[in-house]
Amino acid sequence: MEAVPLLLSLIALAIVSMDLALAIVWNRRARYTWSRTCVVFTATLLGAVVAFALDQYSYLAFDGTMQVVFHLVWEILLVLDSAFILGMIPFFCNWIIARPTSHAEKSLSFVAGILYLIDSILWIITQASVCSLLQYVIWTLIVLYCIIVMFSQWKTIMDKSVRTMCLTMIIISFAMLPIVISSMLFPSLRGISISVVSLSYTIAILVFLFIAIARLDSAVPSETREKGIAFEDVQNEFHITEREFEVILEIKKGMTNKEIAYNLNISVNTVNNHIANIFSKTGVRSRIDLLNLLQEASW
Repeated sequence: MEAVPLLLSLIALAIVSMDLALAIVWNRRARYTWSRTCVVFTATLLGAVVAFALDQYSYLAFDGTMQVVFHLVWEILLVLDSAFILGMIPFFCNWIIARPTSHAEKSLSFVAGILYLIDSILWIITQASVCSLLQYVIWTLIVLYCIIVMFSQWKTIMDKSVRTMCLTMIIISFAMLPIVISSMLFPSLRGISISVVSLSYTIAILVFLFIAIARLDSAVPSETREKGIAFEDVQNEFHITEREFEVILEIKKGMTNKEIAYNLNISVNTVNNHIANIFSKTGVRSRIDLLNLLQEASW
């Protein structure tokens, strides 16, 4: 029974390693600044899984003082990594649905991470059951908040693969709820529950990255470069971001805001925000003015 958490964590380690590899490939091929969030998130998740696996291994490989020392080292690393992951979850959720993270959400993420860190340190020192319970409560509240965000933005998610990913995350979260509650009531199940939950989410991320890379293969590259528009030009001239440049390319194709949202896997509201920023940076008031400006530019 003691080897089960280690076995599950090793499986999760293999999967999250593939997650990180795919995230790096996707980031390099897509070249979106915001796609680095996925790389950072999966890298941090990999660190947490490694720390947890080593912690479980120390229980089986050592005893006495050595076991205590190694357990303390891996537990501290796991707590630090978990606190960072907890703070990143709202960012990762918004990244999936292409929704800007508000200042309130940034503050919420920071406070949740700090509270979890303080509570976990107290748990390591005191081993108080209330501290262990609070750890699960903080995680549950953050995940619940992300589920609410996905539900609230459901109608604005145009891409079917993203909607499927959100639905998968929601189903997994509710499916894991009995396991989380059992761990709250029976602390001896903590190791197995963490392994099972990690395994479930890492598989979901793996599937999503496969879909994202497949979409890149079928996507049309920046074909308008042949017509004289390059990202480096508009970036240097108007400080346009990579995402805003993608919107410009879609505008040049004559796409509506709704069509742009569908093609770029973002919400219509996000498209409106990008277009407003583009107009502000270029000093134009309409799409026609924007296209005329780009056509007349002497790059």
